[in-house]
Amino acid sequence: MSGTRIVVIGNGIAGAALVDSLVEEAPGGFSITLYGDEHVGTYDRVRLSEYMAGSVGLEELGMRPRDWYAERGIDVRLGVRVEEINAAAKKVRGDDGEWVPYDKLVLATGSSSWIPPMIGREKDGVFVFRTVRDTEEMLEAEPEKAVVIGGGLLGLEAAYGLTNRGAGVTVVHRSGHPMNQQLDGPAGAMLARAMGDLGVGMRLNAHSEEILGNGSVRGVRLRGGEELDADLVVICTGIRPNAGLARRAGLKVNTGIVVDDHLKTSAEDVYAVGECAEHGGKTIGLVAPALEQVRVLSRRLRGDENSRYVPGGTATRLKVMGVDLESAGDVYGEGPGAEAILSSNPVKGIYRKAVVRDGRVVGVVLLGDTTGGPQLLGAVRQGAGAEEYADLILGSGGGVEAPPLPDDAQVCDCNGVSKGRILVAITEKGADTVAKVGAATKAGASCGSCKPIIKTVLEEATGGPVEEKEELCKCMGLSTDDVRGIVKQRGIKSVSALGEACGAGKACSDCKVGLTYVVSEVNANRHEEERHARHINDRVHGNIQNDGTFSIVPRTRGGVTTADELRRIADVAEKYEARMIKITGSQRLDILGVRKEDLPSAWEDLGMPSGFAYGKAFRQVKTCVGTEFCRFGVGDSTGLGIELEEAFENLYTPAKVKMAASGCPRNCAESTVKDVGVIAIEGGWQVWVGGAAGMDVRKGDLLATVETHEEAVRVVKAFFQYYRENGRWKERTYDFVPRVGLEEIKKHVLSEDSGEPEGLRERLAEAKAASYDPWQERVQNKTRNQFAGVVNDG
Repeated sequence: MSGTRIVVIGNGIAGAALVDSLVEEAPGGFSITLYGDEHVGTYDRVRLSEYMAGSVGLEELGMRPRDWYAERGIDVRLGVRVEEINAAAKKVRGDDGEWVPYDKLVLATGSSSWIPPMIGREKDGVFVFRTVRDTEEMLEAEPEKAVVIGGGLLGLEAAYGLTNRGAGVTVVHRSGHPMNQQLDGPAGAMLARAMGDLGVGMRLNAHSEEILGNGSVRGVRLRGGEELDADLVVICTGIRPNAGLARRAGLKVNTGIVVDDHLKTSAEDVYAVGECAEHGGKTIGLVAPALEQVRVLSRRLRGDENSRYVPGGTATRLKVMGVDLESAGDVYGEGPGAEAILSSNPVKGIYRKAVVRDGRVVGVVLLGDTTGGPQLLGAVRQGAGAEEYADLILGSGGGVEAPPLPDDAQVCDCNGVSKGRILVAITEKGADTVAKVGAATKAGASCGSCKPIIKTVLEEATGGPVEEKEELCKCMGLSTDDVRGIVKQRGIKSVSALGEACGAGKACSDCKVGLTYVVSEVNANRHEEERHARHINDRVHGNIQNDGTFSIVPRTRGGVTTADELRRIADVAEKYEARMIKITGSQRLDILGVRKEDLPSAWEDLGMPSGFAYGKAFRQVKTCVGTEFCRFGVGDSTGLGIELEEAFENLYTPAKVKMAASGCPRNCAESTVKDVGVIAIEGGWQVWVGGAAGMDVRKGDLLATVETHEEAVRVVKAFFQYYRENGRWKERTYDFVPRVGLEEIKKHVLSEDSGEPEGLRERLAEAKAASYDPWQERVQNKTRNQFAGVVNDG
């Protein structure tokens, strides 16, 4: 590495964004060392609430592997906490004992949850909500009843996430309405009702005095004596800047690390950004201003001496399914000269308000209907005249059009992207789809709620409608079908050859995992395997956890196991010091917390095949006991489940596939909400496809009713292969089936006279014949360092 030596302390949103900017705008111009005290790489913390709720998986948080940093020449030090700064000698020391010199030092140490001095806060079962690890531990606890202390933005998101996972949740909040810093009373009352409709209870004007329990949480006592039962408590009562390191180094610190307009601290060549920084006597707790600070500092580090940070209005958006809420600025409108433009419909839960002072918009609340949100939030930031926005708030005349967004209006709050940056991507970088805009600017790449606005900006800039397609390779604008066609036509056998043929995967490695699937599927698993193009989970055949260890899920076909297998599972968990053994929702035993270097020997000791509980692949068949034990059973669901597992195990798919087999219409295995489900009925079997049981529950579609067990297996095999060949990368069957259409699918998988279903089954058999149990790689590793004991090296 060469160039100016920059040390960044903190791998959260601000620190990671700064590193991204420096690498992108000045590649090779800096020698960067990045410290992160979590054991995992950067991830999208904005989406933690979605992960908590189960709407996205851990892999969708975009957790960065060590390879990502190595490819860009970044010296990343994960799991290392910086303990000392010597500002005079310009060097820092981590808890690994090594001193690292710098030319410029950036503190992006973020903030920590503030826990009030409450009796019982040290008990087991008390959590905060800041990191992936916090989230994982709460989910592992599987609470039946939870109390969330604090009804602000984060508290409501935590409450909804736990509710969606099946817990009964009560929020305790000191104010008379939730999110009282962002909402006025009427809007807050509507929000409380909306959260109640989602199953979240509220105790308002309430004070938590004590967390009850003997060692572990059993409840919370409120002022006045009321006790709320709980086996888990989440404290979301605010944040405090992590300024201790700066304070020990002699930097000026008030609440946060004091910085000037250039984000410079009181020490020479030391800067601070994000939640740890205090500018103009104020600290920040939202993403948008942190990213604005990052942009200013990035320009300054690249030589722009005129780059200054000017605070703007900040917007808040609640990320809770079914509740649309945005607010910004002065939402109460108290004080002289304040007036309100107001539209309220409590019956429908709609509240739209603009606070006006001296003829200018200074605050906005949009609840239940966020139409015109970017324009109105932009009006707050700019202090725009209220006249042209009045009809937009009131909805006068029915089809009121929002004024065009100014170029400096922020479109993507998650990543701090303005309309102007999007226009540059469109006009100068040729970004002509929402996906390409996202690849160029990161707009829409996090929560995705701004994608409709991006599409509007695109249509304004290009003067016509924009047709979107799901792009597997965003750099080259290629969909899954495009890539599949190229691989077939040119006989391509590897991802590297694909890159040479069309450029897919060469400019950016993000799509390589999907490209690998297409190459392997088209070649019926007779392709050239390249481990660098696989996700870490697929490279070591385990599911990476938030602390860098892995989980092992052995296959127990149809949920059936033996006493001998159970003994072996217990022995392996004990021998390799697993943190937990868990029965999953899919009737599997999960051994959690195994070190990477121990995986091969753990698999050998188990002597069982992989359950493929990771990656995009066939997972398992959940079964009930069927006719063998159940007095209601009309079909051998256990036997059918085992046969289906044997048919599909070790096969990769466009997205994960879960199946179920139920022995009677009582449907105890929940077959109708699986990717593929089979239900025994009097005189035969039903085959259901495209079901879902996550954030959006979707009852599957009835694909076929057949008379025999054998016919059911034949139908499922044909559908499974049809999905493998035609599904888009990451497209679950519950999206695939509606997109293609049930009648179209039936034509291909049921019309035996055409010969197509038999062709699908033959190609499936060919791919299956070339598959293998990946845990056999314990015998001969695919790469020299495949199981080297380095945390999160994938």
